[in-house]
Amino acid sequence: MSPTPAYLAVGRIGRAHGVHGEVCVDVLTDFPERFDPGTILYIGPEAAVAPTPATVESARPHKNRLLVRFDAATDRTAAERLTGLFVFIPGAEARVLDPEGYYAYQLIGLEVVTDQGRALGSVAGLLETGSADVLHVHGRDGDVLIPMIADVVRSVDLAAGRVTIIPLPGLLD
Repeated sequence: MSPTPAYLAVGRIGRAHGVHGEVCVDVLTDFPERFDPGTILYIGPEAAVAPTPATVESARPHKNRLLVRFDAATDRTAAERLTGLFVFIPGAEARVLDPEGYYAYQLIGLEVVTDQGRALGSVAGLLETGSADVLHVHGRDGDVLIPMIADVVRSVDLAAGRVTIIPLPGLLD
């Protein structure tokens, strides 16, 4: 299992909204209260080693996203410079999930097997496609993409280091 990264992404900043420094944020966490006013978050590119701290000044729902204003952006021009960046929390602030839950980084390196015991390889990455996340599995026979849907993923066992799948017809051919 992968160690907790220094920072975990909790949002992706989209376009600027209005003239007062708000940005549209796609929320990447099950805990949207992380965007409550007064919260200190960190902003940077996807692979940020040392993202910049920013305080949430306001946040409100808007079309399945949040409109957020950070102290780092007081006008539209400043907000536009944030487009495409990610919003992070320190990895140490990750919340404990229920026993069936897991963070995406915890999947990296897990062995992937079919329900019949066929080893496919290990999880090399997780692709966010919008409709369903997809496991990128790298194995001896090449790479395979596994949709993270209930019909395919039978179990994720972090303790055993294994993801068990039930392959749909044509998935592995």
